[in-house]
Amino acid sequence: MLGLGLPAALTAMYTTTLNFAPLWVWMFGINAMLFGLMGKDKFAASRKGAARTPEITLYTLTLLGGTPALFLGRYLFRHKTKKETFNNGLYAVLVAQAIGIWYFWSTLKSWM
Repeated sequence: MLGLGLPAALTAMYTTTLNFAPLWVWMFGINAMLFGLMGKDKFAASRKGAARTPEITLYTLTLLGGTPALFLGRYLFRHKTKKETFNNGLYAVLVAQAIGIWYFWSTLKSWM
């Protein structure tokens, strides 16, 4: 999870120096990272012996706000679209996100 440092650094930098809303900066960083990982994983899947991205990493980044990038990456790269275990895990992440947004909505509104 060392990769979470980049979105966190972007969020801190842009919210303090340029007065951007922290939630939007975080979302941009997470989505850019996840989209890149989807492309890298698709490329690695077509090569024998290439290092693959663990599914738990994709799930975690999706849970932290990368849902748009995951769906865009699945569509553009045609990656992880037919793997039923990944789809079931993705639905669980979406349910957890919906519950989290519903529960923390009053806090999230102040960060927008």
